[in-house]
Amino acid sequence: MTDYTAIFEAAESIAELLRSEMSPEPVAKKEHIGVCEPQSPEDYQLTVWIYNIEEQKDSGPMTGYVSDPENPLIERFAPMRLRLQILISAHSKAPAIQKYADEYRIIGRALQLLRDNPSIPQEYLQGTLADQTEPVTIEITKLSNEELTRIWNNTQKTIRPSFGVTLSQIMVRSNRVREIGARVASAEFVTNQRKQKGR
Repeated sequence: MTDYTAIFEAAESIAELLRSEMSPEPVAKKEHIGVCEPQSPEDYQLTVWIYNIEEQKDSGPMTGYVSDPENPLIERFAPMRLRLQILISAHSKAPAIQKYADEYRIIGRALQLLRDNPSIPQEYLQGTLADQTEPVTIEITKLSNEELTRIWNNTQKTIRPSFGVTLSQIMVRSNRVREIGARVASAEFVTNQRKQKGR
C-alpha cells in the first residue's frame, strides 16, 4: 500500500521511465537524468522537479473508512489522492554552438516519450507506488512564461527548454484506523426435535 513516500517515488518513477527510454540517445548516460531543481542541475542533462502538490478532488472526494486488505480486523480511512505538477527541463554542458541543439533534441524526445505514455508503465513504478492498483496518469500541461519565471524564481538565469507534466492519482494511505473486531467465520446451529406422541 502506498505511503507518504509516494510523492518522491512518483518523481523517481517518471525519471526512471525517462532514463530507460532516453539513454544512450539523446542522453548518453542514465545517471544524467534525475530529480533535481532546474536552477542547479549539476551534471544532469534532464531534470525532473515537482513544483506543486495538491489534493485531487475533481474525481469526487474520498472519505469514510474502507476495509484494509492487509488486516481484516481494522478499517482504514480513505487514502488521499494527490496531483503533482512537474517541470521537465533540458540542460547541456556543450559549447554554445552545440548546446541549444542538444537541449532541443533532449526536450523533444522527452515530450515524444511522455506523450506516448498516458500513464507510467508498471515496471517503472518505484517503492510503495508499485503496489498501487490505480494507474499513475501522465498529462503534458501548458505553462505560460509567467509561470515558468515563477518556478525558476531567478531572472538572472536563462530558463532552459522546459515543459510541464501533471501526474495524477498518487495515492497516500491514511494512518487513521479503527478496529472492527473479529469477524464470524462460521457458525454452528443445533436444533432439537420433539418426538410426537402416538408414534
